[in-house]
Amino acid sequence: MPTYTTTLRLNDNIVSVTPLPVSQFSLVRAYEYNSIGVAPNVLHGRDKLQTPDGTDLNENAIFFETRVNNNNNPPIFTQQVIDGAFTANEVKVHEYQTFVTFSYPGIVEVKKGVKENEGGTTQGSIYSVLESPIQSEIKATVYEFIQTSSSISESDYTYDSSEGLWAPNNWASIKAEGSQSSNESASLTFFDSQDFKGYRSVQQRGALHTTEVVENVYYNNRLALNGTSSNSQLTVTVVDQGPPNPIGKKWVLDVDLSPAFVAVDGTPYYKKTIIVSDTIPQQLDILPYSNQS
Repeated sequence: MPTYTTTLRLNDNIVSVTPLPVSQFSLVRAYEYNSIGVAPNVLHGRDKLQTPDGTDLNENAIFFETRVNNNNNPPIFTQQVIDGAFTANEVKVHEYQTFVTFSYPGIVEVKKGVKENEGGTTQGSIYSVLESPIQSEIKATVYEFIQTSSSISESDYTYDSSEGLWAPNNWASIKAEGSQSSNESASLTFFDSQDFKGYRSVQQRGALHTTEVVENVYYNNRLALNGTSSNSQLTVTVVDQGPPNPIGKKWVLDVDLSPAFVAVDGTPYYKKTIIVSDTIPQQLDILPYSNQS
C-alpha cells in the first residue's frame, strides 16, 4: 500500500485526482486535481502532491490555469498538471505510427532519335517520356510535443534524421529551340516550352539534347522544322529539374503548431505535431506492405 502525504487526504483539501486519458498524454503522466478552498498548485508548493499510485508529483510539474467553482463554499478548484520533465523547453507527449497519403512525383525524361526514311530524308526527333504521378499510403510516425516557444524551428524540418520538409514548390520545366541555317547563318524558327506540374525531371538542369543537323526535325511527334538542305537543328533544355527523388529517404510531411493551454503563472504553452515518413519505398509492380513476391 502506498503511503500518502497529508495533501492527498480528503480532509487536507484534495478531493480527487484523476489521470488524464492517454489520448492526450501517452508518454508523460498528467492528472486533474480537485481541491477545496485552496488551489492544487498552492498545496503542491507547501507539500508535494502525490499521484494516484502514491508517488510524488514532479517538483517542476506544469500546472494549468485554475478553474474555480464558486457554487460551493468553500470553492472547489480544478487544475490539470503535466508531470513531465521539460528538455530545452519542450516535452514529447505522444509518439505513434500511422498511414498517410504520399504523392510520388511523376517522371519526365527527354529522349532523342535519328532515322532515315525510304526517300533518303534524314529525320531527327526529340520527345518526352512521362510516368504519371501516383498517390499511395505510406507508413509515418507522428510526434507530438508541448513547448513554450510559439515558433517552428528549422530543426523541426529534419527531425528524426529526415532529409527535410517534403513540400515541392517547383516542377519540371523544359524548353525546345529550333533553328535552320541558310548561307552559314542561322535563325530561330521554332520555340516551345512545357511546364510539367507534378513531375520531376530525371535529367539535370541545362542543355540536354541536340539533334544532328538534319532535314526534318520532330518534337513530341509533330514536325517542328522542315529543312530543305539538311540544315535543321533542335535543342531541348531542362529549365527546372523539379523536386528531388524522394525514394529511399525519410521526409517530414507536416509540422503544425497551435496554442495548447496557459499555465498558472500566465505562460502560454503550445502543441507541436511533426509527421515523419518512414523511408519512402520503391514504386513496385506489387502492393507495398504485402506478402506478394
